Amino acid sequence: MKHVKGWICLAGALLCSLAVQAQSGYVLTNGVDSSVTTFTNTLGTAELDGTMIVFEGQLDADITVDATAGTNGYLLASLQLLTQIKLFDELPASNEVGTAQGAVAALRDAPESATGTFYAWGSTNTVMEWVPLYRSDGVTPFDVTDGSTNYITFVFNYTSNRYQVFIGDTPTTQVASDVVTSLTMEEENGIDGVSLLGAGGLEAFSSAAGVVGPLSASIGFSVYATADGILFILDPVDEQGSGWFTVFANINGTWVEVGKVQADGSGHYEFLAYPGLLQVGQSYAFKVIDELGNPHELGDPVEIKSIKMESVVLEPDVMVVTFNTEPGKSYQVVSAESLSAATWNATAVYFPIAGGERDYGSEPFTAAGTTTTVRIPRNTEKAFFKIRKTN
Repeated sequence: MKHVKGWICLAGALLCSLAVQAQSGYVLTNGVDSSVTTFTNTLGTAELDGTMIVFEGQLDADITVDATAGTNGYLLASLQLLTQIKLFDELPASNEVGTAQGAVAALRDAPESATGTFYAWGSTNTVMEWVPLYRSDGVTPFDVTDGSTNYITFVFNYTSNRYQVFIGDTPTTQVASDVVTSLTMEEENGIDGVSLLGAGGLEAFSSAAGVVGPLSASIGFSVYATADGILFILDPVDEQGSGWFTVFANINGTWVEVGKVQADGSGHYEFLAYPGLLQVGQSYAFKVIDELGNPHELGDPVEIKSIKMESVVLEPDVMVVTFNTEPGKSYQVVSAESLSAATWNATAVYFPIAGGERDYGSEPFTAAGTTTTVRIPRNTEKAFFKIRKTN
């Protein structure tokens, strides 16, 4: 039985009794670069059901994905399949997996059960074996229903000889696994092919080099100086897991950790930088390592700016404040009863809008120029105000 580098086991009851050597070929187009690849039915039977190749036995394809340095500096190669999952009653024997760099299989929870759990081909000691595939928190298993169709993406890291699996109903809802250690990736430099063994279906595939993960994730990043210190604001997209967001700054040619915050799924984080490392008025290159370990590096250096009050005029009912702003950025006024208050609440103010008019509310407002004037109602119960940047 053929096993190629990067072999992936995705489906079905192991059909050892099948001995018919079929050579039917099915062409699929790579979803990334539109190149075509032939998947050959080398064992058992296969047929087209609409756009899906339905097989019992084995499908093989020669797919070359060279490992390329990603944005995190690691050598990466990835492969994504849209496949119908059939559950194994028993996991394939080690000789069936051979020298695969990585693999997954779904094991039935109990006889006649329609549900199962994913396993990965990896190592926890000195041998390769089937190990439970957990989500990135390291404790939650991947559940699967017999006959379900899922996107499954493998990201192989040839720098650390580990890989991750991303599983989901759609490309943008795939959930990341914990990392899996592979003993068969050593001295390899990419994926050479893929094999699907058992019973199941294959509808689409794509591959890429140097890609950290399948999610089009991004992180909105802002930094500015406040009275309490230098504040980071992160707004992650497609947030996964419960790890840490860690901010690094390039200081004198060296990447230095300058702050971190624990992910909680909120999609918005505000936290202070470590004191003494960054200077107001200086520009730094920043990168953020997200909760899955993926890096997000800003293309251009960012200047740490402070919000300076240019004028404050007290009127009988309002305080008129003019401060420096960045056009297109959003700001918000917050207030508290004392400077040492633990909680600062959004405060309703009069702020400028298009056409020279003003609006009233506590929501963030967008600056149109390099200075902005707001009118803050005077409230004796909350006499202290801050202006904070929200994006």
